[in-house]
Amino acid sequence: MRQQISIEGAFAQGELDPPFHYLPFEMPAGATRLEVTYHFEKLDAEEAKRIEQELRKEVPFGPGGQNVVDAGIFDARGHEFLSGGFRGWSGGSRTGFYITPSEATPGYIRGALAPGEWSIVLGCPTLRGERARYWVDVSIEVDANAEPETDLFEPAQAISHARGGERRWYRGDFHSHTFHSDGYNSIDEYVVEASRVGLDFLAITDHNTTSHFEEIATRNDDLLLIPGEEVTTSWGHANVWGLGAWVDFRCTDDGGMQRIIDFVHERGGLFSPNHPKAGYPWEFAGVKGYRVTEAWQGPWRLGNEESREVWERRLRDGERVTAVGGSDCHSIAPAKLVHPWTLGTPCTWVNVQGALDEAGVLDAVRAGHAFVSEDPTGPFLEFTAECDGRTYMMGDAIEGKAGAAIKFKLHYRGPAEKKLRLIRDGEVWQETIAERDEVTLEFESTLEEPGYVRAEAAGFRGRPERGEVVHALTNPIYLRPEGS
Repeated sequence: MRQQISIEGAFAQGELDPPFHYLPFEMPAGATRLEVTYHFEKLDAEEAKRIEQELRKEVPFGPGGQNVVDAGIFDARGHEFLSGGFRGWSGGSRTGFYITPSEATPGYIRGALAPGEWSIVLGCPTLRGERARYWVDVSIEVDANAEPETDLFEPAQAISHARGGERRWYRGDFHSHTFHSDGYNSIDEYVVEASRVGLDFLAITDHNTTSHFEEIATRNDDLLLIPGEEVTTSWGHANVWGLGAWVDFRCTDDGGMQRIIDFVHERGGLFSPNHPKAGYPWEFAGVKGYRVTEAWQGPWRLGNEESREVWERRLRDGERVTAVGGSDCHSIAPAKLVHPWTLGTPCTWVNVQGALDEAGVLDAVRAGHAFVSEDPTGPFLEFTAECDGRTYMMGDAIEGKAGAAIKFKLHYRGPAEKKLRLIRDGEVWQETIAERDEVTLEFESTLEEPGYVRAEAAGFRGRPERGEVVHALTNPIYLRPEGS
């Protein structure tokens, strides 16, 4: 037997706070398959093109000129903020989805179709014009003799633990999207490409969903896959890793986002604002407490000076924040190419103690034991310091008596003739030219004022008239003299 339900409504200017519409319907006992299709009112193609051209005069990338309506669903457990029965999200990348006990559309969670009130959620991140109508059709297949289903996929959570063994550097990418959200490729295709370009690990961070977690949990690749989620709002995006569960994205202000950050940290995860720059900026200025940020997304010239400055501003304010990089890759060949770069652009190198696993990578990020290069071939840029008989690496804090002598060491491996810089509290403190393709430089200082020192490799590439690009940057070594 099949049940059919039709729902319609509209988004209107002035009625988008909050920007979600919940459309409840009753899931009957014995349901074996749920199908939902939807469409919404769009602008005339010429009008949408005109709006997009106007927007591009200010920001060369970002939201387009057409109406956008996103969709997802919650089951009978409810749709309360930070709890409830999340069962999937596809944003604006699909026009329908299905869920059964054994399978579901990518972006949606297979499992029990428990009886009770379910809710389709529609969001309107972009409304051009005064009004956009929407139409939703729900189809439910029911078998009155079916056994009740109770199987819900529960992702495993990675747990950090004491680690032994040697340390070594591993190369990875903390930001990518597959067809579980708005990407164009499978995880299989990403594993092949990530291995080809030389990555050791790859985080899959599909938008506002965890449907990819189940596939990751069942794989056994040489490449380490890290399940993550890009918490995607109209006011900023952020990656979450290490939680092993879905993270809500339905916030509209600093207070709501702070609750999300606290939710992640209380459960042992990492939270990292993404690409804080023009196009998709981070507008939650009042939130605090996160210890990671994406300071480099895609090729350097894609506005990353701004992202670096957002990160460095927090360092100058005395906070300890780890910089990571992510390609934000949405497609690779043979799929439609939506941007001209691939996985590992940029590449984040993490210094892991012992075996390579999710917990080890995330522990290294927590500690700041990481640097970012333009791709997996480098340049390699390792920054250390010696003080009072101890050795410190990127992310560590030198805590000692004021006036203690410090010897900084910078090991560079990459093209000769690049500029090597030490940045102290936001200003260039030392600069030299790499005379060979591998050099180790030493710089002396004393522990006087609280602050930080980090390193960069920079130079010209491609079109020199466009100025320098950064080829690699390190996380800081923090200076914390006693009494400061």
